[in-house]
Amino acid sequence: MPADTAIKRNLGIAFVTQYTDLFIQFVGVMILARIITSEEIGIYSVAAFLMALLHVFRDFGVTKYLIQEPELTPEKIRSALGAAILLAWAVALVLFSLRHPVARFYDEPRLADIMAVMSISFAVTPFGSVVNAIYRRDMAMRKVATVQIGSGLFATIVSTILALNGFGAMTLAWSNLAGISMYGVIAALLRGPGIPLLPRFRDLRDILRFGSIASLGSLANVAGNNSHDVIIGKMLSLEATGYFSRGNGFVQIFKNLISGAVGPLVLPYFSALRHQSSDMVQPYRAAIIYITGVAWPFFGALAVLALPIVRTFYGPNWDTSVPLVQILCAAGALSMLTMFAGDVMIANGHVKAVTKLQLLTQPVRVAAILAASTFGLAQVAAATVLAEAAAFALLSPLLHRTTGITVRHVLGATLRSTLVTGFTVAGPLLVMLFDSGSGYPLVDAILGGLGALAGWLAGVFWCRHPIRDHLLQARLWLSARILSRS
Repeated sequence: MPADTAIKRNLGIAFVTQYTDLFIQFVGVMILARIITSEEIGIYSVAAFLMALLHVFRDFGVTKYLIQEPELTPEKIRSALGAAILLAWAVALVLFSLRHPVARFYDEPRLADIMAVMSISFAVTPFGSVVNAIYRRDMAMRKVATVQIGSGLFATIVSTILALNGFGAMTLAWSNLAGISMYGVIAALLRGPGIPLLPRFRDLRDILRFGSIASLGSLANVAGNNSHDVIIGKMLSLEATGYFSRGNGFVQIFKNLISGAVGPLVLPYFSALRHQSSDMVQPYRAAIIYITGVAWPFFGALAVLALPIVRTFYGPNWDTSVPLVQILCAAGALSMLTMFAGDVMIANGHVKAVTKLQLLTQPVRVAAILAASTFGLAQVAAATVLAEAAAFALLSPLLHRTTGITVRHVLGATLRSTLVTGFTVAGPLLVMLFDSGSGYPLVDAILGGLGALAGWLAGVFWCRHPIRDHLLQARLWLSARILSRS
């Protein structure tokens, strides 16, 4: 199969996976938002921050090592699994030991029980993550899809049952454990004969050397990107954390929907380009063109329709999240300019540059959020926007030095996407102008969404955005399939 055809097929599978997984998550979120309180979600969000922070040490760059390693043998896989198990169990012990001090710090006893369950989640994670990393390396997207959808569906079912039975904040912890466990079970069942399940605890030096550099940057990245939950929880309240978490969750929809599909292919794709000694500038520009051509219109429409969308999915009790969604959409749009930069630099052999970048940008992010938290939630959201702008400014020189990609390359790739965004938000603006009271939020959300879709299509074709060619190809393919069946 030609390389372009294989990439398009894998992207198609990845997008279907993400759409399905997002639908499953949405159903779960809509149910939980009407059963679990904002305070309970805030409690879990604080614990989830600690889990995300320690997750860096649990993974320690093992999955990235497996993906970028030029010659991956069964023995290296066994060593990677051994390293992952040792690290995960050590981190699980740390998390379990910290449960009572953290609960006392926030004066919230429920945090201790949540962290105890999370420590079990850490212990079982390596058995799925290592196998799935190999599926990603081989771009076996059907297996990746089965693992992701199957585990997500199981976690949603568990969370719904537990929430309806009054488990409160513990619902999210137990459902997370259920999803991770199912993730490992499905990944193991799908593995081929060349993927061993028995670990080896020798020859770990190369893995740990790579991981020590990669993990330092990842640690800074996770700490910075998730710092708002722990800072808001301490400086304001756990209820405020819940509102911010829900508002930020809407903005993260795009990353779950688009970058979650494309992201697993980025490092393997650019690693292959490096092995072929191919230029990375044009492929990177193309990635920016396509991602902003979808992301920026999405964020624009979401900012305009924030009120009816939040009320439709969460109910009027969550209106406090509406202005946060609108501000955070600007941060989401800016983050698209740097989304793939780290993977591209790692693929080009500059993992140290990625670490340096995170050590520069994330302290700025944390400081901005900490200072803003003394004023209120909206100011924290605004600080997130400023932090994304600072990240882009600090990233650009490093990206140019390591890959040859300049600011001009990146910003030049966004011109048509900017115009398409203007077309997209026109319809939602008209809907909100004539019904700003949102007496029927579902109607407003649907009409605004349809208007956004129509505007996006008009913008893509009028501006001759490169996405247009793919839409035309999809139409021809669909017409051919319909004719073949008639």
